[in-house]
Amino acid sequence: MKKRITLLTVLFIFAFGCSPQIWASAQGQKPESRATPAAPVSGAKPADAETSAQARAMKGLRDKLLTSSPQEVGLSGEDAEAKVWGVLMEVALPDGVITLFSVRDGTASLYTSKGGGILGGYAARNEAKRFVTEAEKHLASMKAAQSFPYPEIGRMKFYVLTRDGVYGAETDEKEMLSGRHALFPLFLAGNEVLTALRTASERAKPD
Repeated sequence: MKKRITLLTVLFIFAFGCSPQIWASAQGQKPESRATPAAPVSGAKPADAETSAQARAMKGLRDKLLTSSPQEVGLSGEDAEAKVWGVLMEVALPDGVITLFSVRDGTASLYTSKGGGILGGYAARNEAKRFVTEAEKHLASMKAAQSFPYPEIGRMKFYVLTRDGVYGAETDEKEMLSGRHALFPLFLAGNEVLTALRTASERAKPD
């Protein structure tokens, strides 16, 4: 368990260290059919203004994903017809919120409320598929969600996207990390996606 918690801390540092310039994985990039952040306005702007604009763009993209259909995010065939087609895991820290999004076809994305992240791509394809499969196992314990606020600091949220709408669950971060929570297997599946994204990002760095 200690190893898992240590790894998760490292991944949080990785997530908030992502460049505000969002990139798609070169390891099997998926054509983007989903909404993308608005283009930056030309002209010089203070750094804090740029960060704020990027944060708004990321939240807009996140909210759009939560209200999209499978087809609108590029799914087709069996993936689009599946009962569960996507899952989000969110963790709130003092520096902001990390949002991990996985789709049934293996696409994985990582956003932060500060504006950085990784958009699309198949760098964590197998892990993303397992994350969605695990989410379906826990669907019965979740409640239908009509709104999608970020979790508060020290809290974790899961949103599961289905043909019948979005379902959600929330828990205390410490309780989850203790390994005693019923959603712990889902947390571990999400953690594996984060690990794969981190590994891919390190491989993509120039020597």
